[in-house]
Amino acid sequence: MIVKLAWKNIWRNRRRTVITISAIAFAVLFAVGMRSMQQGMEEQMLESIVNNNLGYIQVHNKGFWDEQILDNGFYASDVPIEKIKNLEEVIAVDKKLETGTLSSTGAVSRGTFIMGYDQSKGLPEKITKNITAGEFPEVGKQEILMGEELAEFINAQIGDTIVFLGQGYQGATAAGLYTLAGTIDLHVPELNRVIVYMTMEDLQEYIDAPELLTALLIDVKHPDKLDQTKKEIQAIVGENYEVMTWPEMDPELRQTLDTSAAKGWIMNFILYMIITFVMFGTILMATQERKYELGVLLAIGMRKGKSMAMVVIENIIINFMGVIVGIAAVTPIAYYFHANPIVIQGEQAEMIENFGFEAVIPFSTDYMIAVNHASIVLVLSVILLLYPVVSIRKLKPIEAMKL
Repeated sequence: MIVKLAWKNIWRNRRRTVITISAIAFAVLFAVGMRSMQQGMEEQMLESIVNNNLGYIQVHNKGFWDEQILDNGFYASDVPIEKIKNLEEVIAVDKKLETGTLSSTGAVSRGTFIMGYDQSKGLPEKITKNITAGEFPEVGKQEILMGEELAEFINAQIGDTIVFLGQGYQGATAAGLYTLAGTIDLHVPELNRVIVYMTMEDLQEYIDAPELLTALLIDVKHPDKLDQTKKEIQAIVGENYEVMTWPEMDPELRQTLDTSAAKGWIMNFILYMIITFVMFGTILMATQERKYELGVLLAIGMRKGKSMAMVVIENIIINFMGVIVGIAAVTPIAYYFHANPIVIQGEQAEMIENFGFEAVIPFSTDYMIAVNHASIVLVLSVILLLYPVVSIRKLKPIEAMKL
């Protein structure tokens, strides 16, 4: 009976119900939207660095990270790669070979960072999806992919011959002529200015070191379990190899993300203070408006406990409806801006690009954002129910009916 009465009371004053639902829905929409935008920026920053260059975990020869030269590389056959792949948390293990060189066309030249990719397990999607012109290089054809900005700087067009000159393995001279097969946009301006991709076999031939690698890049299922996965990998490869997580390799990015998270907590605290006052205002208004009604119910014999239960059930139903409406409203917004990120322009965009990130703001579609913030709003709304409960407990029917 109490539940049925609570449901009827909700719709007896539709205006009050709509106002309360709207306040809660707006709170959820605003909280989830802000966090979705913030987390999307953090994910984009991490993806730009980790996916394109670092990997979540790297394995390399001891001493390589302090002195990143080819002579500190290792041979693929010396590392039990298959054992690493069989670990529960490991998704993929990519071979990495990189070196610096000089690229030129005619009188124009620039320092270049060459990265080799392993084509034996298929074309790497993170490269193919970012090709902006030309075709994917074929093994053995002395072809390369070049960053758009680097190609523009040295005036290279698709089909042109690029001269590479540098130092190979153990002091050997590295030199070669390569055809520009295509250009690539990694959405990281800093990389686009220097990057060249070459098949692993061609790069090993260029540096005169077959089978040589500089690192293994390891992708994991759960980035929050990096330390545990690192220990398992270290036990497999032994003490002669270094195993490093991305926060160890790029502490500045870790600090940036920590700072961003701290700012987010401060903004959320301020936001929830505002949300709390808004919701308390609606509950206060509803309680004051219903004092006469509640006084009548108590006067005709309804127990205060049942009156409290009725009001609590009413508010819980309204709160759930508000949360559902808020989530339903913010979900398409998050998905839209995830697929169509907000583009930052002007001086702010230039500043972001100088740090090596793409000047866009994509929204995150992580469903846990909605779950977490909806739960916080629900908890706040339940806490605020103490006011009507205490008011009913102190309510005197005769005084209430005089209003």
